[in-house]
Amino acid sequence: MKLSKAYAVTAIAASLVLGAVAAPAASFAAPVAASQKKVQAVFTQASVERTADGKLKINWNSNVDLGAAKILYSTSPDNIVKNGKQLKRINASYNGYVTSDPKPGSRLYFYIKTSSGATITVAERKVNLQGAFNFRDLGGYKTTDGKTVKWGKLFRGEELGHLTDADIKIVQSMGIKSNVDYRTDAEVNAMPDPIIPGITNIRTDAGNAGSTADLNSMIASGMMKDEASAVAMMAGFNKQMVDSPKFYVQLMELLNDPNNIGLLQHCTAGKDRTGLGSAIILLALGVDEKTVMDDYLLSNVYRAEANKKAVDAVRAQVKDENVVAAISAMMGVQKEFLQAAIDEMKNKYGSIDAFLEKGLGITKQERAKLKAMYTE
Repeated sequence: MKLSKAYAVTAIAASLVLGAVAAPAASFAAPVAASQKKVQAVFTQASVERTADGKLKINWNSNVDLGAAKILYSTSPDNIVKNGKQLKRINASYNGYVTSDPKPGSRLYFYIKTSSGATITVAERKVNLQGAFNFRDLGGYKTTDGKTVKWGKLFRGEELGHLTDADIKIVQSMGIKSNVDYRTDAEVNAMPDPIIPGITNIRTDAGNAGSTADLNSMIASGMMKDEASAVAMMAGFNKQMVDSPKFYVQLMELLNDPNNIGLLQHCTAGKDRTGLGSAIILLALGVDEKTVMDDYLLSNVYRAEANKKAVDAVRAQVKDENVVAAISAMMGVQKEFLQAAIDEMKNKYGSIDAFLEKGLGITKQERAKLKAMYTE
């Protein structure tokens, strides 16, 4: 089967592998039981989503009524209380606020402070860019030891060659210091990363598992005969990336250097090599497996439109719907892909912690340093 040059562009997916209230007392004279003591008021969840008309929908939930709240915003997640501008005073029981973008063309972080003392920082997970669909922040996730991954320090993305001038200004203002590129030479030559002042582009050893594959050859070999075969193939590639984790060893070394705080990692679509890299970062910081998987699967949300266009282009030239289904599966992500990698960590090393220590060479001291640098 010979595919057209136009189709080859859409088929680039082939390289993607490679808050306080007291409980009522029984009587005024009765002592307060332990279960009736005042509970700590905390936010249990918060998010920011951009609506179709460009407005920002800030949502939150809490364990109790948090009282009056003040919303501040800033272009930096650091010290918003001092440097941020007030957006709105509101009662926290509303659990949210919709606003026009207070500073279009900028990456914004929001800080919600309540009269009960509860506070939270939140931002859009997806960075609002025109030339990148799957560029996002790994901040805001809770860890099993009660910490939160810092916003604005760790990013994941896809190829950057489509960024507009306006996009580049946004990225340049985000405090990113290092851009870690997992792509092969062929991918880089086809779509070089832009040179962005203040950001160092770093190439990894991308010549191991997950390197570029030819789609025509994959179809001819039967690896792409139907959806099940594609899922098995992608699960296998993720397993291989655990068995040969050279560029994740390098990633951990870069993360441990304070000079790289503000780190972006990316591949071509930002879903496979970057997906596993992001999972490894979050697991190392103590984020639970379910949350890590949920983050991984977000690529299907943010790449939905792009993937649909690509699959439609494939269907116009490939008449075998089983092959189309296989290519469609490969262009997205499925739980089985990442689960294969996690299972391989456990099967080969005994646990995820052991994989981090023995497979990637992260000492207990280095892991503690990572948590100190990237969680709060």
